Amino acid sequence: MRLLKLYFGFERLISHLLLVGMVGVVLLAAWSFFRATALALFDLGHPLDYSAFQTLFDRVLAAIIALELAHSIHQMALGDHRLAQVRTVVVIGMLAVVRKLILLEVDSTSGAFLVGLAATILALGLVLLMIGHLQKRDERERQSANQISADEKADA
Repeated sequence: MRLLKLYFGFERLISHLLLVGMVGVVLLAAWSFFRATALALFDLGHPLDYSAFQTLFDRVLAAIIALELAHSIHQMALGDHRLAQVRTVVVIGMLAVVRKLILLEVDSTSGAFLVGLAATILALGLVLLMIGHLQKRDERERQSANQISADEKADA
């Protein structure tokens, strides 16, 4: 038991250190997005081509992924090891796949790679549905337990 407490303390310390590092990553990702946006806005003489939009979406998704990862690390630092943390990790995976799809050059991509991406999206979507189902079930059980507890207090 003492060893387990030591491990959880170690895990929290590392999580806090990672969270400090993630603040830097989020700031860099946001700076990169704002810089790319400003460059696109101030280049008024030229219409935006598809690669400029790809760059903007890539940068904004990188910032969102960094924020989601920081959120997951924050949950770990708080000692929250429930389905919400697993859900956050799955959402990060989905964002990463969407980012890959946006940057994808279809002309130079094999069919097998596209099938792999489709399978990944399907698998992550199914996992997200399962997590949602488990969270709803847990919430119903908690509400039921609270109702039973309230009924027992009223009877006493």
